[in-house]
Amino acid sequence: MTDTKNTHLTRRSFIGRTAVASGVLSLGGGLLGASVNPVDAQEQSYDYVICGAGSAGCVLANRLSEDGARVLLIEAGGPDSTEMISTPMRLIELWGTKYDWGYQTVPQEHAANRQLFWPRGKTLGGSSSLNGMIYVRGNASDYDAWASDFGCEGWDYESVLPYFKKSEDFSRGANKYHGEGGPLHVTADYEPHPLTRAMVEAAQEAGYPFNEDTNGAQQNGVAYVDLNTKDGERASTAVAFLRPALERENLTLITDARVLNVEFEGDRATGVTYLQENETRRVSANREVIVSGGAIESPRILMMSGIGPRDHLEELGIKVREDLPGVGKNLNDHTLCPVIFEGKKEIPAPSDMAITVLHAHVFIRSDDALPGPDMQPLFFHVPYYTPEMEQPTGNAFTLNASGVQPASHGEIRLSGSSIDDQLHINPKVLSDMHDVDILVKSIRQMREIAAQPALAEWKGREIYPGEELQSDEELAEYARSAVMSYHHQNGTCAMGT
Repeated sequence: MTDTKNTHLTRRSFIGRTAVASGVLSLGGGLLGASVNPVDAQEQSYDYVICGAGSAGCVLANRLSEDGARVLLIEAGGPDSTEMISTPMRLIELWGTKYDWGYQTVPQEHAANRQLFWPRGKTLGGSSSLNGMIYVRGNASDYDAWASDFGCEGWDYESVLPYFKKSEDFSRGANKYHGEGGPLHVTADYEPHPLTRAMVEAAQEAGYPFNEDTNGAQQNGVAYVDLNTKDGERASTAVAFLRPALERENLTLITDARVLNVEFEGDRATGVTYLQENETRRVSANREVIVSGGAIESPRILMMSGIGPRDHLEELGIKVREDLPGVGKNLNDHTLCPVIFEGKKEIPAPSDMAITVLHAHVFIRSDDALPGPDMQPLFFHVPYYTPEMEQPTGNAFTLNASGVQPASHGEIRLSGSSIDDQLHINPKVLSDMHDVDILVKSIRQMREIAAQPALAEWKGREIYPGEELQSDEELAEYARSAVMSYHHQNGTCAMGT
């Protein structure tokens, strides 16, 4: 981004996620165009007001403004101009900064009573400006189930695949499953770290077939990840979709602004109220208000607007507009559990071409009868300790056990009627024993991979869980003490019937 763009970005603002059309409230999962200040913004009305400039909001701003509609995009965080965001290897540096919401769960009863840290992007691009940049689609069976089981017509895999392809600029070119020339660059070929290459070889020796493309015909097997990067830099949705759209006169941006609530006339959303520089402001929406604040902020905005579980809103003194019990419910997250090995020899630092530490993953079915994988272990050529762990060495690597079809579900609730009140975030991690059993099985699989000849020159002692832990009960206790977020929170504003 040029200095000129940086200068403009510091004058603008963006945020959230809610859509209202013809009386229906729905949910969305260069120069900057017309340069306006916040006072100008509140004096105008727009066709669409988008609350949240994250992974969804940036795409929506691009697609809606390309047809000439007047669009306002509001973001709670600030510009994404720091090199910590654009430089992939610096992603962990973003945690706990102003670019991170820095959520904490409540103590998790079934995870050793620990509070889990949930970093989420609070900047342009949202969590696509904070995440590990792995480009991976859902399994085809998931999309098909949305359509067949939950009434989400048009969300089956064959229907959504053309949109994946339209958005994509795949480094290997177009084919049946990939697009070329779209705004979102996907890097499929790069030089893996030598230890990562050995992990992939070891997984094959353990019986997991190599998959050339986990976003292709099928997902099962071990693979090098595709990355949302371009020319060695992060390709967030802000970079891919928002920056080109900011050339348009009909797109306006506001940053560092918190959406307080959606406003209504009768049952039709007509605008939003937001807070910026300690001043409450309002903008009107002629067609739709789109709430795209992700799985955590979207239910907050809806409940603050009186849309949610009646009993919960009434106990906080919030006027109930629509008793919608599902808002904030069904919260779930994928799980990671580190299996860490000390390096038998010095593990080399990544080369300049390494891009990230996240170079490989495995998709596994715990049962061959399942329609899709329920485990997605990640391979790191660095140690991935939990905050509670002793860290005896940095010369170590991690095979992360994982579950990606959780049976445990929790909720998000408000703790007060103010936008500044801390959210009550309770995913109830590992509350269903099925999820514990999956992690135990996955830990054993990671140990099996680590024992293969390809890793013999790299693998020293097992630091965690530790070779002394062998029984299912011991590994289950370890899983509860070491489970971490996969950073894939979802479900609180579910589609369907």
